[in-house]
Amino acid sequence: MVVIHAYLHVLPEKRELFLDHVQDLITNSKAEEGNITYHLYEDTEEKTKFVMVEEWRDEAAVEFHNQTEHFKNFGARAGDWFATPPEVQQFAVSRKY
Repeated sequence: MVVIHAYLHVLPEKRELFLDHVQDLITNSKAEEGNITYHLYEDTEEKTKFVMVEEWRDEAAVEFHNQTEHFKNFGARAGDWFATPPEVQQFAVSRKY
């Protein structure tokens, strides 16, 4: 399994636009065959900071996801919505504890 944390810091004036458009990304990503979970969490203190937590069956599922139209379209639209570049961390899960 592959786990991804994508830290997103949205410009205050783009927050509502981001929230409107990210729902399509989430819905379509959850429908992908290799997806296990795909959730967006909002920082409790800073309403412009979010983390996307994704779980994928394997690396092939991640690669497929990164080539989907909904992923590419969101990336193209959201490019100027962020205060800082997204920070993405990827983890390989070898066993569950």
